[in-house]
Amino acid sequence: MSKLCGVTLHLLGSFAIEANVGRVIPISLRGKKPQALLAYLAMRPDYQARREELATLFWGDHPDELARHSLRQCLNSLRGDLCAASEIVLVDRDVIGLRAPLLHVDAHAFISLAASARAEDLAQAAALWRGAFLADLALDAEEFDAWRGREADRLAAAAAGVFDALCRNADASGDGETAIAAAERAVALDPLREDRQRRALQLLSRYKGRDVALSRAKSLTDLLRTELDVAPEPATRSVIEQIKRGEFEPAAPAEMKAPAMQTVVQPAIASSGTPAPPPIVPALSEAEPAPRRELLADVAEPAGDPPPPRPFWRRVQPTGMWASLGILAIAIVAALTFAYGWKSTRLAAVAQWSRGVVVLPFAPDNPERSEDAAFASALTHGMIGYLSRFAGLRVISEPASEFYRDRPFDPSLLAELGVRYAVVGHVSSKDAGRRIDVELMDTASRTNVWSDNLPRERDDAALTADDAARGMARMVAIKIENLATMWTRDKPRAELTTRELIARGYSALLHGSTRQNLAAALSWFNEALQREPHNQLALLAVARVHVSGAMNFIDFGPPPDLAATERVLNEALRKYPNSISALYSLALLQKHRRDYEASIRLLQRCLELNPSFLPAQGQMGDVLARLGQPEKGLELILQTIRAATPNDPTLGYWYLFAAEAELELGHDQDALAWALRADTVMPGSPLVEVWLASIYATAGDKPNAAKYAAVLTKAAPERMRAFRERRPSDPDPNSRHGLKIFKGLRLALSE
Repeated sequence: MSKLCGVTLHLLGSFAIEANVGRVIPISLRGKKPQALLAYLAMRPDYQARREELATLFWGDHPDELARHSLRQCLNSLRGDLCAASEIVLVDRDVIGLRAPLLHVDAHAFISLAASARAEDLAQAAALWRGAFLADLALDAEEFDAWRGREADRLAAAAAGVFDALCRNADASGDGETAIAAAERAVALDPLREDRQRRALQLLSRYKGRDVALSRAKSLTDLLRTELDVAPEPATRSVIEQIKRGEFEPAAPAEMKAPAMQTVVQPAIASSGTPAPPPIVPALSEAEPAPRRELLADVAEPAGDPPPPRPFWRRVQPTGMWASLGILAIAIVAALTFAYGWKSTRLAAVAQWSRGVVVLPFAPDNPERSEDAAFASALTHGMIGYLSRFAGLRVISEPASEFYRDRPFDPSLLAELGVRYAVVGHVSSKDAGRRIDVELMDTASRTNVWSDNLPRERDDAALTADDAARGMARMVAIKIENLATMWTRDKPRAELTTRELIARGYSALLHGSTRQNLAAALSWFNEALQREPHNQLALLAVARVHVSGAMNFIDFGPPPDLAATERVLNEALRKYPNSISALYSLALLQKHRRDYEASIRLLQRCLELNPSFLPAQGQMGDVLARLGQPEKGLELILQTIRAATPNDPTLGYWYLFAAEAELELGHDQDALAWALRADTVMPGSPLVEVWLASIYATAGDKPNAAKYAAVLTKAAPERMRAFRERRPSDPDPNSRHGLKIFKGLRLALSE
């Protein structure tokens, strides 16, 4: 057996390990826990940790004996996979460690080089930066994920310092190519840092000209508007105006040096069968494994075998380094915008690949049956189309998706698409109908992060496929948003960015509209406003809580000023007429005020912008029922329920809307059945208790009506008092006879 000369551990970007036994060989470790264990020990100052510490770190939710047993199993698996390199692991009764003299860790080398002031060291540090620390190694272990998050922040801050220094040095020497490349890599660490964006704009204006810089400025403005619902900062607007006036002195032609950019951007080197790219291939964003080849076509390729041919959708003609960089800059900015449904949650800036998703062709169980094959194709087409409505969610085109039809599924093959997630679906047919199975797979961890199934009748295949695609697209977008939020859950509150605070607030709202959840959300949103009083997204978030409280019979102390809330929403729509968040919140407020015509117009606009936004469709059905069209409203509500997946977080409200429509139609028992279904998915919701009290009173069940009325009066005394004091003759121009749901509640409260 060859003697072990050393082991290289790659922790920047994707985890990888290589052993040098006279030649370098990659090592594949089974499972993520052994990888995480190695990474944790390698980052310790003394390369060792006590057994109890490791057991708590990785299995803290297990009983002590089971945690220790799991640690022993993990060590056995790790040493077996390391094979010739197993001697780097030191194990004794109390401590687990690594042999430091045999180990080279890229993160340690990076930190050491980043602290240097020498240009050569900074260039080497930039070459080592392949992406965020352990970018694809999230575990369902709170202690470890919290530690990984802290390390990732520390290393990203060091990377920003490296790129800043390289940018300054290159600009001072007139090396525009290197300066811009370094500025772009700094921007990619956090595309919403406007100070870094301003520097990139100035460099583009000086070295590439006014038009290129203004094109980039437009992309930045669109990003801020879509991601944060804000305009650029005054300093950024000032830079843009200076660019328009041509105030940045252009670099002289002689200064446009053409040295290779390898000090900042390295070419992607094709690899086959290895777990990660070579150690000195940096990525252009902290979570993308390597630069895309087509965007760096003019960078000199290393000597050696020619790269394998690219798939047809990636073949582009090289148009020069600056054209490539222009495309790259726009792609980095444009691909980082994201808004699902009501555009509620906005997360911390993440790298482009973590918002990428490919919908693989849905597979019928009987491909020979043309009807089933057509249904599966319609699902695939619909999913791609509806997901593409979520601005910023980077969806791979249908032709690219078709390339993978009838091929064995292997997540590693999708890496060339630069996507984090893959939607995998299957259609099975039975005499009575069809069953659609869908799952969302994390291509980095190769784990199934969400799955669901939808039974469907054999009726209009095209309509059925379209409805199912809408519901599934909505849930895929929500799930990707939730997964991104998890990255910040263990971060201390004081270290959260404004956007992360807002994301935490919306995460609380997803647990249901109870007083506790709304109060928690409001706390996060108010803290965001304390930091940035004019943050448009935070203002809209507070407005959403105020409207939700009013709609769900929840007391706030003091009660929110709904007139001020309306002014906030109207001001947001004046600036951003297509803001689904503002449109939807204002629609709910108008519904609360019983201005149903205005409400339905706003809801229709929401669906025009995003047909997958099922909450707007469900609300439209309820508004139609209140407008004296309960049959039409119920039909739309039932269509919404059919389109939704079984775990849609808004499903309980649609059950309530169906109950209200059935009550208007005089079907008391059907109304009660729907309300009880809502109670199973929204336990503790005051709104459900309101509906139950009203329906029981309408049906003549006084004991149950009194029971729920008492609960409501105790839980929300101010809201109940306001309801009692509101006269039945108060403005309600769209309902001559008054709505049964409110009549029933008055009856329940009067008992």
